[in-house]
Amino acid sequence: MTKQKQVTIKIEMDLRSAAAVRQVLFDAQKGYTYNETSVPPRITEIRNVIYDLDDKIACAIDPE
Repeated sequence: MTKQKQVTIKIEMDLRSAAAVRQVLFDAQKGYTYNETSVPPRITEIRNVIYDLDDKIACAIDPE
């Protein structure tokens, strides 16, 4: 089996849209454990995006 090349996708959006997307992703992962050995990989990826959005939103709100 060959390993697939990871593709990066960048999306630009305004702060309000980023907050809305973050909330939808947060709702989608609710109810799943934080135990890394039993959580589905999809949920781990969703949580990584939430962390990225949190960082960008925080920088946009307080750029210092």
